Amino acid sequence: MRFLVKILGEMKLLKLALIAVLCLAFAGCSKWWIDTCWKSGKFRLIAIDTKSQMCLIHEDSPVALVGHTVFAVGADSRYIVLKQHPKCGEWGMEYDWTITNYFIVSRDKRVQGPLNKEQFDALSVSLSLPPFTKVFKDLEAGSTWGAATGERKK
Repeated sequence: MRFLVKILGEMKLLKLALIAVLCLAFAGCSKWWIDTCWKSGKFRLIAIDTKSQMCLIHEDSPVALVGHTVFAVGADSRYIVLKQHPKCGEWGMEYDWTITNYFIVSRDKRVQGPLNKEQFDALSVSLSLPPFTKVFKDLEAGSTWGAATGERKK
């Protein structure tokens, strides 16, 4: 009898372990799960290999709407606003943190930009754009090291 109880107990433990493994496997099956840093509806900021590759995508498109390096974002029901340091270097694996581009993306995926601060500020008033609510400080200040050379862009 004890032998039977022991076997049944081991089977329950095996079932629980199998269920836990399956839950983890299914949780990781989303194509956006690991690399998503921010989300609003079907729009996402993702960073595939390094944080300095942060870009805006829409789930229905494989192409980035705003390329890296996005370092600030805000959204409302009509628009997504972004700040970006443009990529530079031979392979585009570094970014120039001395330049800030601004982008406005409508919910129907129309992109305005790159804009300079004056252009963005003018449109911000006329379109009642949302504020920037998520800022990646390390990308904003240029403290992320260039992926291609390991050197900080200056």
